[in-house]
Amino acid sequence: MGLVVLAGGTGSAKLLRGLREVAGELTVISNVGDNLWSHGLYVAPDVDIAVYALAGIGDTARGWGLKDETFNVLGQLGRIGEETWFNLGDRDLATHIFRTERLARGKRLGEVTEELCARLGVTGQRVIPCTDDRLETHIVTATGTVHLQEFWVKERGVPEVLGVEYRGADGAKPARAALEALADADRIVFCPANPVTSVLPILAVEGIRQAVAASGARRVAVSPMVGEGPVSGPAGKLMRAVGAEPTSEGVATLYRGLVDRILIDPSDSSQVAAIAEAGRMEAAPARIMMATHEDEVRLARAVIAA
Repeated sequence: MGLVVLAGGTGSAKLLRGLREVAGELTVISNVGDNLWSHGLYVAPDVDIAVYALAGIGDTARGWGLKDETFNVLGQLGRIGEETWFNLGDRDLATHIFRTERLARGKRLGEVTEELCARLGVTGQRVIPCTDDRLETHIVTATGTVHLQEFWVKERGVPEVLGVEYRGADGAKPARAALEALADADRIVFCPANPVTSVLPILAVEGIRQAVAASGARRVAVSPMVGEGPVSGPAGKLMRAVGAEPTSEGVATLYRGLVDRILIDPSDSSQVAAIAEAGRMEAAPARIMMATHEDEVRLARAVIAA
């Protein structure tokens, strides 16, 4: 099966771990909208979450970074008066040093990611940044426009959200490997990630949305919503900012024309008819909450069967 997964964030990591066990081979097209420069290093959080998950070295409790991590460097930066709101673990820093050094030598982000996967023992899976070009998600608030990471990590998602911008999307070119993977796909999966900050930035890259829309593959999404709110994170206020309610029906409207079936929590079964009308897709109940690895594998099997 040519399995292609659109991924970003901690919910994606959980499903990726399950799909790795169930399907084996897969290609991840990763969000880059939350990439940023921090302390002179280029950090790609969603790319790294996917790589670490597939390598089996990610912190499953936090959902990001490496397991058994320490933060001594960050602590020392704070002692000398530097900002430390963005958490960078000691061993995680090695990844960012590796990436930044190679980018400085002229390597593309995709090339660096491929090399990182190989060195960390990721076999049978690929992680492809959706673009090698600059693409950043910025959040428009009542007090100004800030990078997504500043909004979510530094400001803890508190400010009122007035809008969302995908800066650089107009000029960003899709990764060739991403378009090739979509063209060859038998199944395309939208992970249970924040649609506004993890999936829509991928689709904002010229050519990727079109490739998904035109694909003859089976296209399956997993809703990140239960009831009238997200499983985790600030997706609720962000979805309202782009004109969608924070429900599975709202997710369906954002994915209209791109998805054949969406898996929703059984408690949201009453939305099936509304999803069919608003999103032009089938909706099927599934246990989408993933509290254990067994849950991850169970949902992965449901995604493959959907």
